[in-house]
Amino acid sequence: MRRHPLPLFLAAVLIVKLIVVLQLRDHPLLQADAGLDTTIYTNLASRVLAGNRSLAPGLYVVSPLYIYVLAAIFSFSGALLAVRLVQVALGTAAVWLIFAGARAWYGERAAWIAAVLAALTGLFTFHEVLILQAALDPFLTAAALATLAFALTRPRPLLWFALSGLALGTQTLNRPNVLLPCVAILALLAVAQRWRALTMMAAGVVLALSPVIVRNIVVAGDWSPASSHGGLNFYIGNNAEADGTYRPVPGITPNMAGQQQDARRIAEESVGRALSDADVSAYFYGLGWTWIRLHPGQALALFARKLGYVFNGAFITLNNSFSFYAYDERTLLALLFVGPWLLIPLGLVGLIIGAPAERRYEYVVWASFVPVYAIAVAIFFMAERYRLPMLVPLCMGAGKAGEAIWQIFRRKADATDTRQPQKRSRGFSFQAEATRIQPEVYALVAIVPLAVLVNWPVHVDNGRAEERTRMAEAMVARDRYDAAEAWVATAEPGHPSPAVLHFRVARGYIMRRQPQRAIDHLERALTLDPNRPEVDYAYGQALVDAGRSAEAIPHLRNALKAGVRVDLAGYDLARALAATGNRAGALQILQTVKPERPRDAESWDALGQLALQLESPSLAAAFFNQAIMAAPDLAKPLVDMGLALAMMGRYPEAISNFERGLLIDPTDAAVQLNLAVAYAETGRIADARAHAQEALRLKPDYVKARQFLGALPKK
Repeated sequence: MRRHPLPLFLAAVLIVKLIVVLQLRDHPLLQADAGLDTTIYTNLASRVLAGNRSLAPGLYVVSPLYIYVLAAIFSFSGALLAVRLVQVALGTAAVWLIFAGARAWYGERAAWIAAVLAALTGLFTFHEVLILQAALDPFLTAAALATLAFALTRPRPLLWFALSGLALGTQTLNRPNVLLPCVAILALLAVAQRWRALTMMAAGVVLALSPVIVRNIVVAGDWSPASSHGGLNFYIGNNAEADGTYRPVPGITPNMAGQQQDARRIAEESVGRALSDADVSAYFYGLGWTWIRLHPGQALALFARKLGYVFNGAFITLNNSFSFYAYDERTLLALLFVGPWLLIPLGLVGLIIGAPAERRYEYVVWASFVPVYAIAVAIFFMAERYRLPMLVPLCMGAGKAGEAIWQIFRRKADATDTRQPQKRSRGFSFQAEATRIQPEVYALVAIVPLAVLVNWPVHVDNGRAEERTRMAEAMVARDRYDAAEAWVATAEPGHPSPAVLHFRVARGYIMRRQPQRAIDHLERALTLDPNRPEVDYAYGQALVDAGRSAEAIPHLRNALKAGVRVDLAGYDLARALAATGNRAGALQILQTVKPERPRDAESWDALGQLALQLESPSLAAAFFNQAIMAAPDLAKPLVDMGLALAMMGRYPEAISNFERGLLIDPTDAAVQLNLAVAYAETGRIADARAHAQEALRLKPDYVKARQFLGALPKK
């Protein structure tokens, strides 16, 4: 250890990270099908591997770098474990780079303190285990700032400037907020007239950004290196309802896929024409800037609030809660206690006192990353994973602060140690030494009030209740109902909206065909919050599924009146009315129903099926026709249209639809028999026999086909 301390230390760091990987590798909320950003990234990486390398058309839905990193790893191994192993290896390399960057400015001891703090920062390890772009942030930021530190402190720095620019540009493709501090650093180099350094660093940035810029020009006609949702994120952080954190926008589904579709729909409906991805983003940027211009005082106060959140020690979660995975799941993360609560006060003080006298301007260039990046985050909204890049230089600064504290105590110990006469013989004076470091002492004393401010409670959601709710939903989806109920019991006491908890779990039970379990939770939700039309709708749906249609009708009518999912509520109300024998009322409601999305062939077909059950083939045919127009390459709407036409006695048209359906799927025995019946009705006995025999060949135990063949005339 004395001969090779750093490699052994890094090996220990890697082992700790690997233990966390093993603890969380099979967690149900961290798999590719868990939804949210993880599913988006894995799906896009799969598309790249399937041949669509540019992911055309349009701008990227998410920041592009991580998509291609995932695709590269998947090309060797499709397991998420392989991705996590690569990410924790990069995270270990980030600790080494933090050590190297801190040593360049502050020396060996400060570098060791910085590295230990980075190794004990649970947020780094946690995000390296997730399948998210944030997994790359610590490594890329550490690489950019370490190479920049080398460029500013070493002789012959041009190569280091180029490498730093390359790392900053690459990080911009992963975390677009980094573009602002990148521009600020280049501007400071220009002010200092470091033209060669500026040229080399700018060349590195351009080299990193150019593939995405060229791709966006070719595919989307846009020069931006960013993804398509920047404008929406700006609007989320700058509107009348914004509070500095992520808040869903009314009418926009709170996930990446929903944001892309719904943002386009809202923008195009507003301007009355089709828009490109860049136009949609610009539309929401315009909304945000309009609100800022009209309410400058409120906008300034909101910006100050967001900046305060950036420098606050609270966990402000977006999608994945560190607190949940550390404490609820009892992982090793609970022992990695270092976080913003400690790094922000220590790091800021360390950055202030760490400026070397001989390279002060160069140090300002390097340290400018922290305030400028903080502003870049506050322009939008604050979330924990957005702050990760800022924690990297704060680790380095905290190393300097720790080293300064150690120096003060060591000098005090030396001054009070009467067993060291050799220091007095060399003229050592602790009073003189204390005077020399007095500014540092004052700065270090400031850590205490700064720590109080950083850790002042702001009462934001750390995401723990949401993760518990998602766990309950995941257990329902896996038919582990006892486990689901246990998570509900854990989540309810601290949940900000217990009614929503029960509602979401009930929806899962409805999908798993467990109506009575759903009813129990929906009754609890209505008790907690009786004025929820969406709960009324789900309650009515569950009652219909449980065979209690008469009880369901008033709840479904309330939901329909409130405008909650008019398509689904109307469908279920028609089901309930039909079940109570009110066929006329059911048909009256059904005639007014249409899917929320006009191109939803499955919903159109379901409406047609219900119309057939209500013995209204003409209404069914109208629904099936819409389904066919929405998805002409699907067999089922064509076949269902054939059944409706046959019920109306329009056999030639029914035959045409059955034949078209069989062209798409000739292996469906039921369709073969339906076509045989239609042929028989039109006198084409030989054709009827041939298709009935084909149905029996496809399904040898098909009793109806055998009976039909027996009933056909011999000739």
